[in-house]
Amino acid sequence: MRPEAFERVDLSSGPYALPLRSSQGAAKRSSNIVHLGLLSCLAALVVVPQLALAVHALALPDIRALILDRPLMAFELAAAMSFWIAMFAWPLRRLFHRLTWRRDVEITEQNVAVRDERPFHGSVWSAPLASYKGISHNVRTSLSTTRHELVLVHPDSERSVLLLIAEHISETDVARMSQLLGLPPVPAKELYRISASPASAGAARANPALWQAAAA
Repeated sequence: MRPEAFERVDLSSGPYALPLRSSQGAAKRSSNIVHLGLLSCLAALVVVPQLALAVHALALPDIRALILDRPLMAFELAAAMSFWIAMFAWPLRRLFHRLTWRRDVEITEQNVAVRDERPFHGSVWSAPLASYKGISHNVRTSLSTTRHELVLVHPDSERSVLLLIAEHISETDVARMSQLLGLPPVPAKELYRISASPASAGAARANPALWQAAAA
Protein backbone atom coordinates (compact mmCIF):
# COMPACT_ATOMS: atom_id res chain seq x y z
CA MET A 1 0.00 0.00 0.00
CA ARG A 2 1.22 3.49 -0.84
CA PRO A 3 2.10 5.89 2.02
CA GLU A 4 -0.90 8.16 1.40
CA ALA A 5 -3.24 5.31 2.38
CA PHE A 6 -2.30 5.68 6.05
CA GLU A 7 -4.02 8.41 8.06
CA ARG A 8 -2.00 8.28 11.27
CA VAL A 9 1.59 7.68 12.34
CA ASP A 10 2.13 6.84 16.02
CA LEU A 11 5.81 7.10 16.94
CA SER A 12 7.04 4.82 19.70
CA SER A 13 10.44 6.49 19.61
CA GLY A 14 11.56 10.10 19.31
CA PRO A 15 10.89 11.60 15.86
CA TYR A 16 14.56 12.47 15.35
CA ALA A 17 16.40 9.54 16.89
CA LEU A 18 17.35 6.09 15.60
CA PRO A 19 16.01 3.49 15.59
CA LEU A 20 12.85 5.20 14.36
CA ARG A 21 9.79 3.05 15.14
CA SER A 22 6.20 3.81 14.21
CA SER A 23 2.77 2.22 13.92
CA GLN A 24 0.62 3.37 10.99
CA GLY A 25 -2.98 2.83 10.02
CA ALA A 26 -6.42 4.38 9.62
CA ALA A 27 -7.45 7.29 11.81
CA LYS A 28 -9.56 6.21 14.77
CA ARG A 29 -12.65 8.07 13.66
CA SER A 30 -16.22 6.83 13.87
CA SER A 31 -16.95 8.53 10.53
CA ASN A 32 -14.90 5.88 8.74
CA ILE A 33 -17.06 3.13 10.23
CA VAL A 34 -20.20 5.08 9.35
CA HIS A 35 -19.05 5.43 5.73
CA LEU A 36 -18.40 1.69 5.51
CA GLY A 37 -21.81 0.90 6.99
CA LEU A 38 -23.69 3.32 4.73
CA LEU A 39 -21.95 2.09 1.60
CA SER A 40 -22.66 -1.53 2.58
CA CYS A 41 -26.35 -0.75 3.13
CA LEU A 42 -26.60 1.07 -0.18
CA ALA A 43 -24.95 -1.84 -1.97
CA ALA A 44 -27.39 -4.25 -0.36
CA LEU A 45 -30.40 -2.12 -1.32
CA VAL A 46 -29.31 -1.93 -4.98
CA VAL A 47 -27.68 -5.30 -5.65
CA VAL A 48 -29.63 -7.77 -3.50
CA PRO A 49 -33.06 -7.07 -5.10
CA GLN A 50 -31.54 -7.47 -8.55
CA LEU A 51 -29.96 -10.79 -7.59
CA ALA A 52 -33.24 -11.98 -6.09
CA LEU A 53 -35.12 -11.00 -9.24
CA ALA A 54 -32.56 -12.78 -11.43
CA VAL A 55 -32.79 -15.98 -9.37
CA HIS A 56 -36.58 -15.86 -9.44
CA ALA A 57 -36.60 -15.30 -13.21
CA LEU A 58 -34.22 -18.19 -13.86
CA ALA A 59 -36.50 -20.45 -11.86
CA LEU A 60 -39.26 -19.94 -14.46
CA PRO A 61 -39.07 -22.37 -17.44
CA ASP A 62 -40.30 -19.78 -19.93
CA ILE A 63 -37.58 -17.29 -18.95
CA ARG A 64 -34.88 -19.96 -19.13
CA ALA A 65 -36.04 -20.97 -22.57
CA LEU A 66 -36.05 -17.36 -23.74
CA ILE A 67 -32.51 -16.81 -22.48
CA LEU A 68 -31.29 -20.00 -24.17
CA ASP A 69 -32.85 -18.85 -27.44
CA ARG A 70 -31.26 -15.40 -27.13
CA PRO A 71 -27.69 -15.76 -25.75
CA LEU A 72 -26.94 -12.11 -26.50
CA MET A 73 -29.70 -11.08 -24.11
CA ALA A 74 -28.21 -13.33 -21.44
CA PHE A 75 -24.80 -11.73 -21.97
CA GLU A 76 -26.25 -8.21 -21.65
CA LEU A 77 -28.08 -9.09 -18.43
CA ALA A 78 -24.97 -10.69 -16.96
CA ALA A 79 -22.87 -7.65 -17.93
CA ALA A 80 -25.37 -5.28 -16.31
CA MET A 81 -25.40 -7.33 -13.11
CA SER A 82 -21.59 -7.49 -13.05
CA PHE A 83 -21.41 -3.72 -13.48
CA TRP A 84 -23.59 -3.05 -10.43
CA ILE A 85 -21.68 -5.54 -8.30
CA ALA A 86 -18.30 -4.13 -9.31
CA MET A 87 -19.44 -0.54 -8.77
CA PHE A 88 -19.98 -1.26 -5.08
CA ALA A 89 -17.47 -4.06 -4.51
CA TRP A 90 -14.42 -2.01 -5.52
CA PRO A 91 -14.93 0.99 -3.15
CA LEU A 92 -16.08 -1.34 -0.35
CA ARG A 93 -12.92 -3.39 -0.73
CA ARG A 94 -10.67 -0.32 -0.70
CA LEU A 95 -12.44 1.21 2.30
CA PHE A 96 -12.30 -2.06 4.24
CA HIS A 97 -8.59 -2.49 3.52
CA ARG A 98 -7.86 1.10 4.55
CA LEU A 99 -9.69 0.65 7.85
CA THR A 100 -8.11 -2.69 8.74
CA TRP A 101 -4.56 -2.34 7.39
CA ARG A 102 -1.84 -1.71 9.97
CA ARG A 103 1.84 -1.15 9.29
CA ASP A 104 4.78 -1.30 11.71
CA VAL A 105 7.98 0.40 10.58
CA GLU A 106 11.47 0.29 12.06
CA ILE A 107 14.32 2.31 10.55
CA THR A 108 17.90 1.80 11.68
CA GLU A 109 21.16 3.24 10.40
CA GLN A 110 21.38 0.48 7.77
CA ASN A 111 17.91 -0.90 7.19
CA VAL A 112 14.19 -0.17 6.72
CA ALA A 113 11.95 -3.00 7.98
CA VAL A 114 8.18 -3.03 7.42
CA ARG A 115 5.52 -5.41 8.68
CA ASP A 116 2.02 -5.12 7.19
CA GLU A 117 -0.92 -6.70 9.00
CA ARG A 118 -4.22 -7.32 7.21
CA PRO A 119 -7.34 -9.27 8.26
CA PHE A 120 -6.56 -12.40 6.25
CA HIS A 121 -2.83 -12.23 5.71
CA GLY A 122 0.24 -10.12 6.31
CA SER A 123 3.62 -9.49 4.79
CA VAL A 124 7.11 -8.54 5.87
CA TRP A 125 9.77 -6.85 3.79
CA SER A 126 12.93 -4.86 4.24
CA ALA A 127 15.30 -2.72 2.21
CA PRO A 128 18.70 -1.13 2.81
CA LEU A 129 18.39 2.49 3.86
CA ALA A 130 21.01 3.35 1.24
CA SER A 131 18.64 2.18 -1.54
CA TYR A 132 16.28 5.11 -0.85
CA LYS A 133 16.46 8.32 -2.89
CA GLY A 134 15.76 10.82 -0.12
CA ILE A 135 13.20 12.59 2.07
CA SER A 136 10.18 14.26 0.50
CA HIS A 137 7.96 16.91 2.09
CA ASN A 138 4.54 16.38 0.58
CA VAL A 139 1.38 18.45 1.18
CA ARG A 140 -2.11 17.04 0.56
CA THR A 141 -5.17 19.25 0.65
CA SER A 142 -8.87 18.49 0.81
CA LEU A 143 -12.03 20.48 1.46
CA SER A 144 -11.66 19.98 5.21
CA THR A 145 -7.95 19.90 5.98
CA THR A 146 -4.33 20.22 4.89
CA ARG A 147 -1.98 17.35 5.65
CA HIS A 148 1.81 17.59 5.67
CA GLU A 149 3.86 14.42 5.25
CA LEU A 150 7.49 13.39 5.38
CA VAL A 151 8.03 10.39 3.12
CA LEU A 152 11.09 8.20 2.68
CA VAL A 153 11.16 7.87 -1.12
CA HIS A 154 12.23 4.66 -2.86
CA PRO A 155 12.66 4.16 -6.65
CA ASP A 156 9.87 1.57 -6.33
CA SER A 157 6.93 3.63 -5.04
CA GLU A 158 5.48 0.58 -3.25
CA ARG A 159 8.58 0.66 -1.01
CA SER A 160 8.24 4.34 -0.08
CA VAL A 161 7.57 4.75 3.64
CA LEU A 162 5.63 7.38 5.54
CA LEU A 163 7.76 8.94 8.28
CA LEU A 164 5.62 11.66 9.80
CA ILE A 165 2.20 13.34 9.50
CA ALA A 166 1.47 16.79 10.94
CA GLU A 167 -0.62 19.89 10.38
CA HIS A 168 2.60 21.71 9.50
CA ILE A 169 6.16 20.59 8.73
CA SER A 170 8.87 23.21 8.41
CA GLU A 171 12.03 23.14 6.33
CA THR A 172 13.91 22.73 9.62
CA ASP A 173 12.02 19.48 10.25
CA VAL A 174 12.92 18.26 6.77
CA ALA A 175 16.58 19.12 7.33
CA ARG A 176 16.68 17.33 10.70
CA MET A 177 15.15 14.16 9.27
CA SER A 178 17.49 14.34 6.28
CA GLN A 179 20.49 14.63 8.58
CA LEU A 180 19.25 11.80 10.81
CA LEU A 181 18.86 9.34 7.92
CA GLY A 182 21.79 10.60 5.88
CA LEU A 183 19.62 11.15 2.79
CA PRO A 184 19.00 14.35 0.80
CA PRO A 185 15.66 16.17 0.50
CA VAL A 186 13.95 15.37 -2.81
CA PRO A 187 11.01 17.09 -4.56
CA ALA A 188 7.50 15.81 -3.85
CA LYS A 189 7.14 14.93 -7.56
CA GLU A 190 9.49 12.00 -6.94
CA LEU A 191 6.58 10.26 -5.20
CA TYR A 192 4.58 10.21 -8.43
CA ARG A 193 7.22 8.97 -10.85
CA ILE A 194 6.54 5.64 -12.55
CA SER A 195 7.99 2.92 -10.39
CA ALA A 196 11.10 1.12 -11.48
CA SER A 197 10.77 -2.56 -12.32
CA PRO A 198 11.30 -5.00 -9.43
CA ALA A 199 14.55 -6.16 -11.01
CA SER A 200 15.99 -2.65 -11.23
CA ALA A 201 14.64 -1.54 -7.86
CA GLY A 202 16.32 -4.71 -6.61
CA ALA A 203 17.27 -3.71 -3.10
CA ALA A 204 13.91 -4.35 -1.43
CA ARG A 205 12.86 -7.92 -0.95
CA ALA A 206 10.32 -9.64 1.29
CA ASN A 207 12.39 -11.26 4.04
CA PRO A 208 10.98 -12.21 7.47
CA ALA A 209 14.45 -12.95 8.81
CA LEU A 210 15.56 -9.36 8.20
CA TRP A 211 12.56 -8.00 10.10
CA GLN A 212 13.37 -10.20 13.06
CA ALA A 213 17.01 -9.14 12.94
CA ALA A 214 16.06 -5.46 12.76
CA ALA A 215 13.53 -5.78 15.58
CA ALA A 216 16.00 -7.60 17.85
